[in-house]
Amino acid sequence: MPYVIISASQGLPADQKKQLLQGASDAVVESIGAPLASVRVMLHELGDGHYLNAGVFDTQALMYQVDFIEGRTEEQKSALIAALSRSGNAVTGMPESEVRVRVVDYPKANMGMAGGVSAKQAGR
Repeated sequence: MPYVIISASQGLPADQKKQLLQGASDAVVESIGAPLASVRVMLHELGDGHYLNAGVFDTQALMYQVDFIEGRTEEQKSALIAALSRSGNAVTGMPESEVRVRVVDYPKANMGMAGGVSAKQAGR
């Protein structure tokens, strides 16, 4: 399981959306070694007037939030942040200095797994 939520400016062509989703999935698998079958990626488009950056409305937005079960090393998290930033830049052309990544560790008891049990109950 990692879950990746991408928040991006509205108006990206369908092929770029697919590339963002695929790039995020690949970044997770390659940087932290997550099994592909466990990776979930969602894209949320921000409508006009729904993003404010440094006091300016409707600038280009690209942010990743990655939720996963606690236990990744600092090195794995750093590699994931770098991989997502590079992928976002490669797909959209947005400078890496403007791409944001947030990593959220959840305690095993706070993450639901298949079958309606926590990761802790599932022995993760």
